Amino acid sequence: MTVLKKINLLFWLLVSGCSYSSMDYETCPRVQIIRDNAYLTQVVNYRENFQVNLIGYDGYCYYDRKISQNKALIKPIFQIKRLRPGDETEVHFSFYTETVKGPPQYIGKKTHFAVAEIPSDAIEIEYTAPQVLVYVPEEFKYSYDINMGLVISPEERKYNKRTFDIEYRYYDK
Repeated sequence: MTVLKKINLLFWLLVSGCSYSSMDYETCPRVQIIRDNAYLTQVVNYRENFQVNLIGYDGYCYYDRKISQNKALIKPIFQIKRLRPGDETEVHFSFYTETVKGPPQYIGKKTHFAVAEIPSDAIEIEYTAPQVLVYVPEEFKYSYDINMGLVISPEERKYNKRTFDIEYRYYDK
């Protein structure tokens, strides 16, 4: 092959690769992070200790041949910030997955518990929770929304509404 043919072939591979990569793919799972429930400031003894923020997820779907069922495996990713100096290293919180459409046996909300370890000298960490399982109906595989957020008490929600998305920067070393 001549050099000109190689360059031409490389050009067409690049062009076709670019157009191929810009296609809109259908993905599974389709996780929707509910912003109103993605942020939590833990307050203990009237002091803000930690801020937990659901920032994303890793996940994939697969077909389980043993039970003839599609499954979504989701690993939520959290950003956890220490707001005050302290020796606490465990941050306990809960998050949920919820499905609201599809056949009745697929609809529901499930709570998952998490414990993140944050070193006493760390101000911020990124924590990936253990994976959770959600069953996905075959007919909705690429259009099945799975809502995800933090489980927030009424008191925490009230506090969140006053301080929503504030970037705390007053940590004293």
